[in-house]
Amino acid sequence: MKIRRKRMLRNPSPGVKGIGLLIIAALLLLSVKLKAKGDEHVFQPGEKLTYGAYYNWHFIWVNAGEVVFKADTIRHNNTLEWLFDSDGKTYKAYDLFYSIRDTFQSRVTYHGFLPDYFVRRVNHAHNPTIHEYHFHRNTGTIYSYIKREDEIAFHDTIPFKTGTSDMLGTVYAFRDYDYDKLYKDQQVNFTMLVDNKTEDLYFRYLGKEKVKTRNGRTFMCHEVLIRLLGGDFFPDGEYMRVWFTADRNHIPVRVETEILVGSVNAILTDLEHVKYPLTSEIK
Repeated sequence: MKIRRKRMLRNPSPGVKGIGLLIIAALLLLSVKLKAKGDEHVFQPGEKLTYGAYYNWHFIWVNAGEVVFKADTIRHNNTLEWLFDSDGKTYKAYDLFYSIRDTFQSRVTYHGFLPDYFVRRVNHAHNPTIHEYHFHRNTGTIYSYIKREDEIAFHDTIPFKTGTSDMLGTVYAFRDYDYDKLYKDQQVNFTMLVDNKTEDLYFRYLGKEKVKTRNGRTFMCHEVLIRLLGGDFFPDGEYMRVWFTADRNHIPVRVETEILVGSVNAILTDLEHVKYPLTSEIK
């Protein structure tokens, strides 16, 4: 197989084809390297979170698909690691308009919560793309493999920047943050690895707010506002809002953002095997 190095990636054309990926990305964009709490985390092996993907176009809300996040532990090279999986897909009725099948997987060291491996496989309208990253922290490098649709695959080497982690692993790291120590409008910087490069972004803490899900449950949540990168799907300078349960679990309940062709919501529909009681739920 031919290999090409150091080539600029071609961006996908804008449009609704990224809806499933956007829902996952909405949750993943909260990637921030936080001060570790030893090996204690607010999640545990076996946790499963399910979200409905809702797309708004010309004032019409469409229940387009579903996203599932799973956390577990495995042995890799005789080392205990966290294994995180996220799968997003459109429903069969929406497949007639545009089919999406997205898969993310991450391995993170159990002790120290450091990135080891990350892969992102997306398939939009039967056009697959793979982004695969191996983290070699001892040499200060990240090795990437990228194959987009019918283009020639290539390998690259990225400098490993202190505090950088993969998108999915840092979603869970973000949940360990102590929001009660933030004041309203406080800005927090973070670094994210995405599309073969690292980006320095920030979020702003907005305080607490009640959030009601579509199945009638209400939670008291911490609300944060994240500045987005301009690009194929997000308008430049736009923001994303995310609400986390104001309890020890810090579960994302709702994600809301504008895109170039409408708006997207990811709303929690089911949760299993969470670590702590849901004291944030308002009966």
